[in-house]
Amino acid sequence: MPALQRYRELAPDVTLDITLTDRNVDFVEEGFDIAIRIGELPDSRLIARHLAPYRMMICASPDYLTRHGNPEHPSELSGHETIGFTPAARSPWRLSKGKDEVEVVLKMSITVNSGQAVRMAARAGLGVIMQPSILLTSDTQAGLLVRLFPDWHLHERPMSLIYHRDRRMTPRLRSIISFAIAEFGAEPEGQAYRPAE
Repeated sequence: MPALQRYRELAPDVTLDITLTDRNVDFVEEGFDIAIRIGELPDSRLIARHLAPYRMMICASPDYLTRHGNPEHPSELSGHETIGFTPAARSPWRLSKGKDEVEVVLKMSITVNSGQAVRMAARAGLGVIMQPSILLTSDTQAGLLVRLFPDWHLHERPMSLIYHRDRRMTPRLRSIISFAIAEFGAEPEGQAYRPAE
């Protein structure tokens, strides 16, 4: 939401109607102007603008780490309290560093169907989490959460801003598209507009 605050300061006359959902919506039928999608894009009726990849981060609060110790290697996570995002909580955490690959199967102490609730539980010292870096970076910068295993690579997925190819490009629509690209990462040169595959 901090990004929305910055956009509102730049464009106070634009009214935003935001829908947050994990379900795969019919972008065109439901009348969305734009959407940010994570993963591969199957709908060829849409134009996609590449954003920075959707990266994950493993974190815990300083208080939790004081009480339970700071794991030095991902394999040590099995001895820690963990908080998972439902339904992905049942999936193992996969990390890689050079040629080393680790898959950690965890028994979640708590599972929640809200990324923000997972984040707040970690901030409250309830356990270790794996969540998108876009949700956690401000907390790590503020010292509310500590990033674990920063040298290890976690799975990342493509993230794209999409809109309908026949949509009239109004100044307001252009402004939010430009802002989102600047805020969430520009795409490689020469890839500014591409049909979704």
